[in-house]
Amino acid sequence: MLSLHTNGNPAPGVRGAEVYHHRTKPEDKALGDSILCGMREVIHAQPGYESFPVRAESVAEGHGENRIGTMPSVIVETAYHSNPEDVAALQDPVFRSVAMKGVEKGYRLWATGKACETMALDPLPDVQIPVRSSLIVPVAFKGNPQYPVVLELGVASCMERSCTPSDKEFQDPSQPVQLELLCNGGGAGTVRWRTRLRDADGVVTEFQEFNQSCVLT
Repeated sequence: MLSLHTNGNPAPGVRGAEVYHHRTKPEDKALGDSILCGMREVIHAQPGYESFPVRAESVAEGHGENRIGTMPSVIVETAYHSNPEDVAALQDPVFRSVAMKGVEKGYRLWATGKACETMALDPLPDVQIPVRSSLIVPVAFKGNPQYPVVLELGVASCMERSCTPSDKEFQDPSQPVQLELLCNGGGAGTVRWRTRLRDADGVVTEFQEFNQSCVLT
């Protein structure tokens, strides 16, 4: 049971997202922690909310909703209606949307037994490709992105006549995420690519950079 609230405090400086489970049901903390993790990831991915406070862990308290529920039960306090900055966020439909996407993600990961993990690309190796040929490079990542995902490929530096950035969308989580790298020109050269993964919730990884060298054989 997820009880969705806004919070209040006599001290107007208190703010941020919090989750509470009942002190007599410590097993519910895992659900609360997962929801906070999902909220943190999705809220902080939204421009303007990168530093919005989200508590690190679910707090044990004595709220009746959590005590009476015979199923795992937590209270989600989305933000403080007593804090001016949080009030502005609560009045923003973008914030409300990303906050609830985070709640959904945290619940879904908990319900399916998956750990909440920061989305990140694994490092990509430098590659050499013969001129007038191509290479498929698998892209490994950590985390639990919301599909569809987009793999962005941008140019960090280019020592060829033409280096073209591209985006590729992947709809199916069961299919591998991969890059197709081309050496279509007639001469040798090197391009340094920077790539990152962006999911449907707006969560993005840090960039990974690697070199692609087109070589004469």
